[in-house]
Amino acid sequence: MDHHHQALMPQLAPYVGDEDSWSVCRGLYETLLAKPDSVLLLAYDGPDLVGYGLAHVMDTADTWIPDTWKRGARVGEIESLAVRTASRGRGIGTALLDALHAALAANGVHDVILGVLAGNHAAQRLYERHGYRPTWLHLSRSSGTPSQARIGPGRRPGPAG
Repeated sequence: MDHHHQALMPQLAPYVGDEDSWSVCRGLYETLLAKPDSVLLLAYDGPDLVGYGLAHVMDTADTWIPDTWKRGARVGEIESLAVRTASRGRGIGTALLDALHAALAANGVHDVILGVLAGNHAAQRLYERHGYRPTWLHLSRSSGTPSQARIGPGRRPGPAG
């Protein structure tokens, strides 16, 4: 998936290599899959794996949600949804998303969050068709990114009057 991210947002380079990416993802996925309400779905076209979806459940109190919105006690997070490039546009992403929603609902979870790369407009459209709306925007600044802001010397305000 990191190659897809690189293609969509090359300006966010440098990216980690495949081995480092998989090492991080594997650790995260192992942690999430050890949770009792997690779900991993695989999509096949014949013998070929063409996509997957991974979701897990969290206590809403452990998220950024309760300081702003009223939601249920638990919230689902779609951690990852991916479809091979050659298989996109055939409804596989929609089928995976629907199946993830059904699995979460079977566990009594109806509030769901997910993240999407800002440049992944096709995924954003998919999620919006399923009722998702932008709620929280994360901005990032890499340590190697120079600031565009120029701050001049401060002035003390003069006496009123």
